[in-house]
Amino acid sequence: MDTHDKKNMAISIRLPLWAKLVITVIIMAALIFIVYRFNIPNPNMILIAGLVITSSLFGYPGGITASIIMFGYTLFFFSKGNDFVTFDQVNTQKVIVSLIGIIVDMIFVCALKHSTDKAFKVIHGLTDQLHADNTRLAEASQIDGLTRICNRLALRNNYRSYTGKLLYVMMIDIDNFKLINDKYGHIVGDQVLEDTGKLLTELFGKENSYRYGGDEFLVIAANLNDTEFNEKLDKLHTYRPHIDVEGKNIIINYSVGYVHQVADHEHELRDMISDADELMYEDKRDEMHKTTNVHA
Repeated sequence: MDTHDKKNMAISIRLPLWAKLVITVIIMAALIFIVYRFNIPNPNMILIAGLVITSSLFGYPGGITASIIMFGYTLFFFSKGNDFVTFDQVNTQKVIVSLIGIIVDMIFVCALKHSTDKAFKVIHGLTDQLHADNTRLAEASQIDGLTRICNRLALRNNYRSYTGKLLYVMMIDIDNFKLINDKYGHIVGDQVLEDTGKLLTELFGKENSYRYGGDEFLVIAANLNDTEFNEKLDKLHTYRPHIDVEGKNIIINYSVGYVHQVADHEHELRDMISDADELMYEDKRDEMHKTTNVHA
């Protein structure tokens, strides 16, 4: 039984009407047997317990049924010869008083149960809403607001899920991002970051893509063979964002570094990220060196 079912049981006994009536009859019959078998001089003192129990458990279905049974035994007990219909003056008064007491007790307990159930339903609804809000807040706290992929907090929380798996760990850096920001403004820079997040989500999945910091991104992909990974890597370079600004088509380039191995422990995954980061900077240095040689 899950937590939600337990909460529902706390609000009310979830039984069909016929089952509530059968249980009420059984409880009242057992109490009547006791008062009759042991010749209890004031049976209503015992039977009222059954009325309270069934009313508090089942509400009006149990309360009304128990009241009818209890009043029936009251007529039996106080009537002459136990014929249900013949009473002297004193016992008539006792029957009337008993009837009033039965009705008042039944209405009071059933009304109290109704109010309690209503209050529990409201609390239960508020609790579910709070749980849903907390879940959305927890999810939102692990998503980067601009790129809509995972952030560093999500990465820390996901470390354990990657251990023991063969992984591709790849670091991606946007080339000349500071220059783009300085020359064209933060709106263009934000668009570059957002488009990069969309591209990584499309290629590797939102759950495997992280904004690592600034213009650096991290991908941790499991269960990819070499061919699949290389195809996605080619697409990363082929489908890189193109930004139109001031009549110019800015083509975004990436520096990439990756490692491929099993991370048996979390610290090994951290080492893989560091290695991929270093390889990414080697790629960036190589590209800068090629560009310098071309211009020379």
